[in-house]
Amino acid sequence: MLVSRLNRYMMMQTLVGLGLALLVISTVIILVDFVEQSRAIGTRVDIGSLDLLGLTLLKTPSLIETTLPFVFLFGVLTSLFRLNRSSELIVMRASGMSAWRILSAPIALALIGGLLGALALNPLGSAGNAEFEHRRDALMDVRRSPDVEEPVWLRETNLDGFTVIAALSLNEDSQSLMTPAFMYFSVNAEGVPQLERRIDAASASLRDGFWEVTDAVELTPNSTALDLGLVTIPTLINRQALFERARSPDGVSVWDLPGLIDSAHEAGLATERYQLRLHRLLALPLTLLAATLIAAAATLRLHRLGGAAAFALAGGLAGFLMFFLQEVLGSLGATGALPAATAAWAAPALTALLAMSYIASTEDG
Repeated sequence: MLVSRLNRYMMMQTLVGLGLALLVISTVIILVDFVEQSRAIGTRVDIGSLDLLGLTLLKTPSLIETTLPFVFLFGVLTSLFRLNRSSELIVMRASGMSAWRILSAPIALALIGGLLGALALNPLGSAGNAEFEHRRDALMDVRRSPDVEEPVWLRETNLDGFTVIAALSLNEDSQSLMTPAFMYFSVNAEGVPQLERRIDAASASLRDGFWEVTDAVELTPNSTALDLGLVTIPTLINRQALFERARSPDGVSVWDLPGLIDSAHEAGLATERYQLRLHRLLALPLTLLAATLIAAAATLRLHRLGGAAAFALAGGLAGFLMFFLQEVLGSLGATGALPAATAAWAAPALTALLAMSYIASTEDG
């Protein structure tokens, strides 16, 4: 009964701290983004403050998702600091309660918050970002060229080799590759690729399971060109892989990332950024746990060591250090220099381990 009552009390105290931190951080990021939208949009088109605020609110879920580790860091710091100042933590420890029993409620909230952030808040933020971009472009009367004026390179594997597709540009409106070349390679016993044939065309439109190719001409080694006209070429590439290849990973829902990664991989496109984003979302519960343990390590022993401000500052700096390390490793993961899983999980795992070791080492000291 006592443990259950303690857990409920710690749960409520932690929720109060998290609520205060969320309120402050949300207010700050909304104000900052509102000013940014006023500068970027308000100076170029005639738009009211309410419309600008609406645009900002569309981005708020995504911004909160990004700042969740800091919400938990400062929220738990606040709640434990308040309990320390009122000597409640001293009473709990004097009654024989371990630090882990006291922290069971904040740790549970961190894990639950991480799951909700990854599985619920992230899809909401992704949808909000998409709507924000749509409204912003409509307000600014953006007219994008349907042609993506950059070369398109795709690679698709098959049973006896692979196919490389190179095109001059991509027309998103017609879902077509302009001036594509389909190069078919076989792989010999030594693993050396050999060009078997090539098909040049005026355009190739992606349909369900095949390319519809116009003005196709087939070329093979030691033979003359063969005019094929209109032909269809089977493919495993789908529209998602082709037309979302330039989409920011932050704008893709966690539920859509696995399918997008598979589609991009089948198309021979780079998937490192999407894999990194997926692993970061999967690691969000661990990241919030690490932030919670940092806050606990900085506050649980204030009644003995004194220097509340110094320890709170140390906890904040440790949190920012974890964030900095995450960004550095993320940069390496996005370029393929590190596996995506390592880049996403290493920083929170190391931070959580160090914080747990510190709490355990000072439990009786």
